[in-house]
Amino acid sequence: MSLTGEVAREFVVRRGARKLRQEIEKAGLDNLKILVNNGVSIIATYLNGCSPQEKAIHKRDLIAAQQLGITPDMVLSELIRQMPELAPIMEGREGYKRSELENLEAFLKEA
Repeated sequence: MSLTGEVAREFVVRRGARKLRQEIEKAGLDNLKILVNNGVSIIATYLNGCSPQEKAIHKRDLIAAQQLGITPDMVLSELIRQMPELAPIMEGREGYKRSELENLEAFLKEA
């Protein structure tokens, strides 16, 4: 991949993580801890609260990121880099991060 492509990928990863960080900050970290501790998907909860237009925008952005070779795991890893306090939450429950990645993949496959 060219240098320009690498820079574009890095930009998209950071932008995606920043958007997620802003949503997490709005929701409140303590509220997210409660959801995680109860085994509730943060991603599914967020997407269920989105309007159809917002869902379409998120899906479009995720598909564009995939076309650049960006995986949801890359974005979550960048999010944890930006918000280290999330690491114990996301990685504290067995299989939680994997299930969240599966929720994102399922969202992308929805018609």
